[in-house]
Amino acid sequence: MLSLRGVCKSYGEAEALRPVDADLPAGELAVLTGPSGSGKSTLLMIAGGWETPDGGEVVPSPPLPDLPMDRMSWSDVGFVPQSISLFEELTLADNLALALGRPGGGDLLEALDLTRLAARRPGEVSRGEQQRAAVARALVAAPALVIADEPTSHQDHRRALLVLDALRAAADRGAAVLIASHDPVAVRYADREIRLGAGSVLRG
Repeated sequence: MLSLRGVCKSYGEAEALRPVDADLPAGELAVLTGPSGSGKSTLLMIAGGWETPDGGEVVPSPPLPDLPMDRMSWSDVGFVPQSISLFEELTLADNLALALGRPGGGDLLEALDLTRLAARRPGEVSRGEQQRAAVARALVAAPALVIADEPTSHQDHRRALLVLDALRAAADRGAAVLIASHDPVAVRYADREIRLGAGSVLRG
């Protein structure tokens, strides 16, 4: 699905990511672990095409036609940022409909314990409920690639499992799923752990 070859990134004098090689095959859930500042979010942003690496390349496999091969610029990516970033003027259901292009996503709202909140706006629900809605929005159009940055950080244990179940189901349907997490439970859901430290892959 996606290959990173020699990808590196610096911000001024700070080296956020040293040359990294990684493969993200379809149907796999991989979890990035490591301390804060180890490069997890930078690697996610590059894999999803929202940051351009200083060196190396990000290559879809098989190659997608009419797209630059040095970064992912295609639209079939579901993204759960740490900032959540729902549209505040829309209800939770409408946030999903916007991502899907039509009304839908009731199954995801139910799976993530959000059905009773579907008609509320983000400002009318808790931070954890907003985060689960962001996960539902990322998954609703069945994207080929799912990128999630700390998707359980605002969840209690039970609802963290709902989030991880939904991400696991996306991988089982054939998506390549890459998440960054400090939650040890996430590793148990993953096919592979990629451990980062000081911008380098330590294992995985």
